[in-house]
Amino acid sequence: MSGPENVVGLRDFALLAVLLATIPVAFFRPWIGVLTWTWIGLMNPHRLTWNLEQIPIAQMVAIALLAGVVVTSDKRSLPWTRETILLAILAAYFTVTSALAWHPEIAWPEWDKVSKILLFIFITIMMIRGRQRVRYLVLVIALSIGFYAIKGGIFSLLTGGQYRIWGPEGSFIGNNTSIGLALCMTLPLALVSAREEEGRWLRWLLYAVAALALPAILFTYSRGAFVGLLSVMPLLAWRYRRYALLLLPAVSLMLVVGYQYMPEKWVKRQESIETYEQDYSSMQRIQAWGVAMNVALDRPFLGAGYNFEEAGETERWLSYANFVEPWASQERAAHSIYFQVMGEHGLVALGIFLVLLFGTLWRLTRLARLERDPRFRWIGTYARAAQLSLVPYMTAGAFLSLAYFDLYFLLVALSAILEREYRTALAADAEENETSADVGGSSASSAPRVLVPHVNSRGGDGPRRMLAPWM
Repeated sequence: MSGPENVVGLRDFALLAVLLATIPVAFFRPWIGVLTWTWIGLMNPHRLTWNLEQIPIAQMVAIALLAGVVVTSDKRSLPWTRETILLAILAAYFTVTSALAWHPEIAWPEWDKVSKILLFIFITIMMIRGRQRVRYLVLVIALSIGFYAIKGGIFSLLTGGQYRIWGPEGSFIGNNTSIGLALCMTLPLALVSAREEEGRWLRWLLYAVAALALPAILFTYSRGAFVGLLSVMPLLAWRYRRYALLLLPAVSLMLVVGYQYMPEKWVKRQESIETYEQDYSSMQRIQAWGVAMNVALDRPFLGAGYNFEEAGETERWLSYANFVEPWASQERAAHSIYFQVMGEHGLVALGIFLVLLFGTLWRLTRLARLERDPRFRWIGTYARAAQLSLVPYMTAGAFLSLAYFDLYFLLVALSAILEREYRTALAADAEENETSADVGGSSASSAPRVLVPHVNSRGGDGPRRMLAPWM
């Protein structure tokens, strides 16, 4: 007997077999469990089936991974860098604001979800070490979201962009705006990290992800994603000028020639950016920003708690609004990572969030300079990929409620991992230089001295100016 039901059943069975097989692997090889957790969290493969959504596969993998982390000796101690300290502070702060929220019964479920994400971010930092594991982590991140770039890009090209691109329902990237931001973040991650791939097929797969992400982003019909795309494309073209020969003509062709053939509804959607005062959706968003700000001013240390707009207290929510109109007379989400944190947790939490965000960008920018050093080029390449991936999150995120997006926190984890790898390599070089000097004895004094970048005694980021000539 054949039919769609059987095909779907076979697909579900095959995916279930793969997911179940990862459970013992997560226990005996926790670092592979981290990759599995990342894949499930970003791609949500179980949500692409008819019958697996109710099976707690992610929980089973998580339990096996946690047990494996406890018993394994294959882990590094958590580096207490600026990023990890701020993440720990945020986790504690979110606990306090949830306990003292307007409606704790609404805040606690979201606290549970965000706390799990942060817990596994710390585990990721502990378990991912060395060049190969970092490479696998970046590949899993890029290809998990890249799946939707390839799928959505091909679909939008075949249908002429008549339909919106959506992510898996019920996930962080379920709606069109969220998947649009995720694709914007994945495009530079795939394009830049492809430079580290020696295998031709994998390198071209990453290039395909980056190329097909362009139409997929455009046909999410998300104005925020469009802003994110415009923010990162010039940086890519400027930083990697040889890519400009490919990127700029492709984008120009898409925006100039393709604009004439874009569906009229897409053109009107993007033109509304310039006439936001006449667009009800945009003005409702501005109203929500005003509510978040006024709540934060009223409760600067606590905010109103996670998802306070879902309490059903329309009158209370509107009392914090700067304006009320017939078309703007009900509560809604902040639609901004900045106003979301501000309204839900207060001004203090927003300050911590901003320090973490811009501090991560600054660290990745420093590490990206290592692209010019053959010994640490892989660190510099992955740092550059993460740096450019963070840009659309900071720009498009101003219009989307994705403050607790696991992809963002993975970039924070990647910055801490790369910093630790760099410091470890520097310490190994310094030890090797000392050993060579001891073995050489007096004859070593006549040999030319090798200058190694210095890490200051406080364990910080070192001086602004490196001694090594490649910096």
